[in-house]
Parts: sequence; C-alpha cells; structure tokens
Amino acid sequence: MKRKVEVEESRQRLETFLAQDHQESLGATLLRWIEDPLRPRSQNGRLRLNPILLLLDTLLAIALIAFSYFSWVRL
Repeated sequence: MKRKVEVEESRQRLETFLAQDHQESLGATLLRWIEDPLRPRSQNGRLRLNPILLLLDTLLAIALIAFSYFSWVRL
C-alpha cells in the first residue's frame, strides 16, 4: 500500500513541475549557450564569451580565408 502512495506523490510532483511555464526566450537561451561557463559575467556585469567558442570561431575564419584565397587565386 505504501508503494502506491509514493508513486502517486511522485506523479503529482511531476505534473506540477510540467505544468509550470519553463519557456525561455531564444535570445536568453543563446546568451546562456555562448557565455563562459566558469565566469559568465565580468566584474562590470558584461558578458564573457566562452573561450572554446572564440577559438573555434577564429579557426573557422582562418580556414575560410585560406579556402577563399586558394580557390580564387590561381597559382
């Protein structure tokens, strides 16, 4: 009998959790995704970018520049 009570309580908690409005705006989600996970804000309250994403963006830019150069310039 106790098992059924525990299941019913869990079901009710799950229903109340799912009934809450957890929708977040797309902008807030993107900001959370690109911010630094260790220190998301600087001392002045400004956004700090994730260093890994910054490195990947830099490498992507270098690759695109090299590809563009070698595809447009005939050696």
